Amino acid sequence: MTFETCNESSLHRALKEEYAARFGGTVEQVVDGKVCDIVAADGTILEIQTTSLAKLAPKIAALLPRHRIRLVYPLVTLKYIELRDSGGTLISRRKSPKKQTIHSIFRELTGIYPWLTHEHFLLEALEVTVAEQRVRTLEPVQLPNKSRTFRRNWYKTGKCLLSRGDSRLFAGAADYAALLPQELPEEFSVRDLAQAGVGKNAPLMRWVLERMGVIVLLGKRGRARYYRCALRPILRENNNPAACGRVC
Repeated sequence: MTFETCNESSLHRALKEEYAARFGGTVEQVVDGKVCDIVAADGTILEIQTTSLAKLAPKIAALLPRHRIRLVYPLVTLKYIELRDSGGTLISRRKSPKKQTIHSIFRELTGIYPWLTHEHFLLEALEVTVAEQRVRTLEPVQLPNKSRTFRRNWYKTGKCLLSRGDSRLFAGAADYAALLPQELPEEFSVRDLAQAGVGKNAPLMRWVLERMGVIVLLGKRGRARYYRCALRPILRENNNPAACGRVC
């Protein structure tokens, strides 16, 4: 069994071409020994990362002291799964129950949180609809990286961009603080955070925001730890939950 491999996914390629045109940039440029997706006309480095953001940590650490970086991460808010035979004929197409929300971004920020408030760093969370492409096999197979617990009779070949939605920019601590639900109590636990709309992403959101200094630990009540937002007075003064985390 042979697997189709590609150094660049269709989703990554489509977004790279779009952002290069949007910012008047040049693709695949070497800057300080690092190959960058795009260098914009104003010198800003744009990186399109469709998988783990932690993989970019060494590049960010090397480039950020001297260069502005705009990191674009696509949030898959709607996904279709397309199954094809080995000849490319479509067998089935269905909507995946899995989808990301804006709070899903915190699952990716654990590996790059030290740079989130750097004056030269900008994160863009872009909502996208994609089609995940799979190929049916005659018999159950393992993946080349041996990651499957059980063999399956299909393998992925990539993701294709179908459409893009809103994007949200994060340029500082207040932008991330704006993701705290407005109905959250002044003093809150991770459970409160989850019940206020963050859901299963609450523990990682707490982890990242605490290390950024956006929220501070007050102490324990029983077995639960309680926190407060260190920036809430600033957010209230703005009186606009979207003033931080701008939508563009």
